[in-house]
Amino acid sequence: VSQATGLAAHRVYVSVKRVGGGFGGKLSRSCIPASACAVAALVLNRPVCLSMSLSSNMEVIGKRTPYLGRYKVGFDDEGRLLGVDFQLYENNGCCSSESCLDYAQEFADSAYFCPNWHYIGTCCQTNTASTAMTRAPGAIAGHFFMEHIMDHVAAELNRDPADVRRLNMFTAGQTTLMDYPITDNTISQLWDDLMLSAEVQRRKQEIEVFNKTNRWKKRGLAVVPIRYSIHWSFARFTVFVAIYHTDGSVVITHGGIEMGQGVNTKVIQVAAATLGVPMEMIHVMATNSLTGVNSAPSGGSVCSELNCKGVLECCRRLNERMDPIRQEMGGAPKWTELINKCHRKGLDLSEKYMEKPPDTEDGGPQYNTWGATCTEVELDVLTGERQITRVDIVHDSGESLNPDIDIGQVEGGFVFGLGYWLTEECKYDRKTGQLLTNGTWEYKPPTTKDIPADLRVTLLPNAPNPHGVLRSKACGEPPMLMSCSALLALRQAIQSARADIGRNDFFPLDGPATVEVCQKKCLVDPSNFSL
Repeated sequence: VSQATGLAAHRVYVSVKRVGGGFGGKLSRSCIPASACAVAALVLNRPVCLSMSLSSNMEVIGKRTPYLGRYKVGFDDEGRLLGVDFQLYENNGCCSSESCLDYAQEFADSAYFCPNWHYIGTCCQTNTASTAMTRAPGAIAGHFFMEHIMDHVAAELNRDPADVRRLNMFTAGQTTLMDYPITDNTISQLWDDLMLSAEVQRRKQEIEVFNKTNRWKKRGLAVVPIRYSIHWSFARFTVFVAIYHTDGSVVITHGGIEMGQGVNTKVIQVAAATLGVPMEMIHVMATNSLTGVNSAPSGGSVCSELNCKGVLECCRRLNERMDPIRQEMGGAPKWTELINKCHRKGLDLSEKYMEKPPDTEDGGPQYNTWGATCTEVELDVLTGERQITRVDIVHDSGESLNPDIDIGQVEGGFVFGLGYWLTEECKYDRKTGQLLTNGTWEYKPPTTKDIPADLRVTLLPNAPNPHGVLRSKACGEPPMLMSCSALLALRQAIQSARADIGRNDFFPLDGPATVEVCQKKCLVDPSNFSL
């Protein structure tokens, strides 16, 4: 806004209470309508409101970056990876202002160790609107390509994909593609727990029997792990905590944007626990460009925990400042009496702090978040319609600050990803680059009929994170990666349909695997219709 209007930054005041589903477009592309409004308001010297139509919004604001992956992989007779030669092409649209190739590279090895890598990423420019970072940018694609490779290796060896995955999982002391050491590894425990709790082997046997006895209905099951590296050093958030002397109530403003991830709830919890007051006495005011000055974008899954860390430090300093008076009053005075006396003695009952984590010693992530999911689907071979019958997820959230919020994030992230992999197809005019799927008639986000019929989420117990805030872990973006298990399960179901006509060759299933795509991949031929 400052650049568009020519005003100095200190003349621009921005206040945001909350946004709905603020992923991707609202991270950076909000600058487009905001700048338009600001210029009009400056010229007209009056308030201006811009309300874009859905079609205009979808055409102007770029979507998640599309990718094309090509690979060669070497492995031994057991399926252990020996080397991967991988080329990744990223379509940035008309400009590469938000390339995510570095993110894709960091997640390209998923949860698996391979001693030899040759990785090349290439940015490509086309005639579409420039793409925007969206929940787990680059990571979701890099992770999927590796999971596809594991399926391909298993198919070549005629082995269970789950066995090949388990064989190649990281162990402590190994390094990632980015040469970061693995030190906080819970994936083996997560995987083994999921295999037992989800009864994977029994269900695979039942699916095999079902597919043999049904020609036009097929089922598939896929088990997928994740490793999501969490970086702190790129972010900074300014936090302000103040206590009112009249009644002892507390107000907080922080540099994060509440978009449903629960940052406001978590900072209230942290402040209440640290100051020793009920949560009802604490209020979070709107984020603004004064008290939250110079804060980073709310991304990378670190907004909640770093703002909590900042609130923790503010409250610690306030407690330290009030402790001498607390001791004068016997060590355990009533909160309101303590605050009132502190005020009378002239103590500053407010504190500001900017949380800016330093780089880690090896330049790697602060920690890794791990998870595993098992997804089962049923496919109608004739129509391509499908139902996600059951999903089991085990997610490592450390010692969760709020299990209700974190489970909601896992559920929401997984369903968010289902749209990406199964339904949300973008079509463009080849000559002009204009988006053709610019409304709900053409563009299909997941709805009530697309979510799993049976969704079971478990947070890994007894797994404190020594490198996180109050031993917790982030959970905003990691669950998004698990959703590719639905596409891989569909590929298993389609493979069974193809096997019935003697087609046992391995085939890729690209995303989004829409109803039409799945039906065509089944290679249905009217000559196969017989009574």
